Amino acid sequence: MTKIIKYYKLVFFFLLVANDLSGQSKKVLDHTTFNSWKFISGDKISPNGKWFGYEIRNKAAYQVLLLGNREKVDTILHGANLQFSSDSKFCTYTVGAEAKNKVFRLRNLVTGELLDFKGQPIVSFIKSSPCLLQVIRKSKVDSTVKKNTILNSLVLYNPTSKDSVVFESVLKHRYSDDQNYVLVLQQEKKISRLSLFHIPSGHKKVIVSGNVNYTMATFSKNSDQLAYISEDIKAKDTLYKIYVVKTKSGQRLDSVTNSTRGLSSGYRISANELLSFSANGQKVYFKSSAYTVADTVRKKKVLLDIWKWDQSTIPPMDKKGTAIKSSNFYQYVIGNKKVVQLGDSEMPYLQFPEGDKEGVSIGFSDLRYQNLVGIEASRLYDAYLVNMETGKNKMVLERKYYIPKISFDKQYISWYEPTDSSWYSMNTKTLEKRNLTRNIKDVFYNDELDMPMHSTHYGDAGWDTETHWFLVHSKYDLWKIDASGKNVPVCLTKGTGRKQGIVFRYIKPEKTERYIDLKAVQYFTAFQSKTKKDGYFVLKPNGSFDQLALSDHTYGGLNISEDGTACLWKKGDFTEYPELYYSDQNFANIKKISITNPQQKDYNWGTSELVEWESFNKDSLQGILCKPENFDPSKKYPMIVYFYEQRSDLLHRYNAPDAMKSVVNWSYLVSNGYLVFIPDVVFRTAAPGASSYDAIVSGVNALTTQYDFIDKDRIGINGHSWGGYQAAYLITKTNMFKAAMAGAIVSNMTSAYGGIRWETGQSRMFQYEHTQSRMGTTLWSNPLAYISNSPLFGLPNVKTPVLMMHNDQDGSVPWEQGIEFFTGLRRLNKPAWMLNYKGEGHLLEKKENKEDFTNKVMGFFDYYLKDKPKPDWM
Repeated sequence: MTKIIKYYKLVFFFLLVANDLSGQSKKVLDHTTFNSWKFISGDKISPNGKWFGYEIRNKAAYQVLLLGNREKVDTILHGANLQFSSDSKFCTYTVGAEAKNKVFRLRNLVTGELLDFKGQPIVSFIKSSPCLLQVIRKSKVDSTVKKNTILNSLVLYNPTSKDSVVFESVLKHRYSDDQNYVLVLQQEKKISRLSLFHIPSGHKKVIVSGNVNYTMATFSKNSDQLAYISEDIKAKDTLYKIYVVKTKSGQRLDSVTNSTRGLSSGYRISANELLSFSANGQKVYFKSSAYTVADTVRKKKVLLDIWKWDQSTIPPMDKKGTAIKSSNFYQYVIGNKKVVQLGDSEMPYLQFPEGDKEGVSIGFSDLRYQNLVGIEASRLYDAYLVNMETGKNKMVLERKYYIPKISFDKQYISWYEPTDSSWYSMNTKTLEKRNLTRNIKDVFYNDELDMPMHSTHYGDAGWDTETHWFLVHSKYDLWKIDASGKNVPVCLTKGTGRKQGIVFRYIKPEKTERYIDLKAVQYFTAFQSKTKKDGYFVLKPNGSFDQLALSDHTYGGLNISEDGTACLWKKGDFTEYPELYYSDQNFANIKKISITNPQQKDYNWGTSELVEWESFNKDSLQGILCKPENFDPSKKYPMIVYFYEQRSDLLHRYNAPDAMKSVVNWSYLVSNGYLVFIPDVVFRTAAPGASSYDAIVSGVNALTTQYDFIDKDRIGINGHSWGGYQAAYLITKTNMFKAAMAGAIVSNMTSAYGGIRWETGQSRMFQYEHTQSRMGTTLWSNPLAYISNSPLFGLPNVKTPVLMMHNDQDGSVPWEQGIEFFTGLRRLNKPAWMLNYKGEGHLLEKKENKEDFTNKVMGFFDYYLKDKPKPDWM
């Protein structure tokens, strides 16, 4: 018996050793994996739900298209751009490694027959026909047309009958929404011809021939009318006319010119801004713009910007197009020869009505509040009700952060009111207001918002298509509320969210209509805040609300077939790439159809777990702790702490190895023997720095106290932008970190406060007073708070070596902020390095720069946290 026990002990020992050696034999991730790691894109499901396809590619040359059904999947090397016909009998895709050699391939999904279209054409299906294709080929360059215009040949090909219709020398074309008609502009030498082709019958009508062009074209909802904007060739200046045509006969019904009654003096029809029909086809909507005569006298220009204190905008905003351009909205009543002005520069925005009832619509303007852009947390608006018959408008809401939405029948508008954190409706006839959410026992405002700004909400899903039901998200659930108040509010998600702590959010269909059909099946994302479980639920027309999936994964990319019988979706976690799954509409008969990165099994990967602790401020916080796959609790590991705001919801997110554009890659670090800690941070007004300290340092203390495997003498930190600010602040308050990497930091709030966000041209003041920087006041009201929260003023306390990245074209955080921090450290003889990738912005974009940055960050941390040799660049 003793020998047997000794034998099993020996076997067990060798199994442990073999397992340990197996773990050690796995490769670690390095820069060579960045371009070889693959990802899924372009996933499609056929309209009848029986076929699917997706691409697997990497950043190098690898690319395959997988096309199949439940029984068989074909792999097409260098395949891409999959499309299905509306009858699900055909599909097209491109094949070819290089653009010049690519062909479009047509495949008969019933017979397997293939047809290649060569010459780099553009091929797509015509939706109105079960399988009609359009094939566009570049045919020639016409030197007789200005700027050597490229002309194409347009082929309408029927793969069933193999018949085709060819249009040569095509300058441009436009389909009706139902794609029963195509408007074709052809150019031969100096003669152009505008034709209308009826696809089902094959009938062709020439609308006009001669010297003609069009800039915009549109069809009415039922395709019985066409409107197009054409250049007035006879005019001395560039002028435009609008023509309305009967599609069946090709007869011109009407034309709108700059002299048509009702058009404002000094304004001319805009060529490319707007052209659309009303739902009933009786009106055409268009825009005009202010016209100025060009100054023909040549003068030397003085390059000068004048900044005026009482001007509504500042020059950088003007250059970025923030300022309102002078333009007007109009409608033309067909047959009435009359233009009605609907909006002007005082009310420059208009929501055009959908549906058959068009009596009223919503206009809105931020003109009175332009001077507050860059100061207020959000834009402010005035809202108007616009009579779509007369053009008269009435201001009904002032100084609102949210633009109202109008019901399908145009009887009500809805909006969110921050002053009492409620949703409201207004009757468009009586102007009676009604608080929609006051008496509902649920939370409709963001009760976790930690920014000193106006109250925000959890979003709305819009109005339904038939009644006055308005759909609003609460913290967890979705409610439908009768705007008239006649019906009791209904929780569509049955209160499941609030009971189980699951956040439900409505998934808009791929066709993003403004209105929701409650008689159709509706899908919801589901996320359990406490456990981080993720999944999907479904709301059926009978009112049942059912779980489809909820597990310790991350779900995404739900794609429902048009007939509603099948779907594609992705599921993954920290250790498994989000693979593609195929199932029926109820998530039954599930089939995993992708294996994207089988090579991952050869690499030392990692795991993620949820951790919890109490901050120094007594906040209950969560975070993520990532460990190497070959983790040994008896060893000591260096740890890098990454932070921004709240990131624990990313517990199950897959992190593909990739070159760093700003912050550390979690999978890359754990594969290379680091622990990674990602703590949540909650902020207090006027104390963002101290809030960060209270959350992050308390979290590190909690982990190092609980776990002996963390080497508390070898902990580094990393943050970028807002996280970079926190990293810079922390090293002025504690010496617990051995090394810090901080990117795009704000080091001096007093100088950054009055700066410009160059990507938008706006002042930076709003983010300090109201949003991310959370100061809650102006610089002059509380200068000491700005100083105490600025890392620059704590530089004498710094003992932590710091690596910075701040690029000279950063449009979010002025790179002078990084310079202030670096030069201060340099003046005080503190170890610091600053990387400026010339020409790069807030995040790195160039491949070579990202790879170089990754190597430098890893070299920096390896030197300080692993005692590896000091890199030459340091």
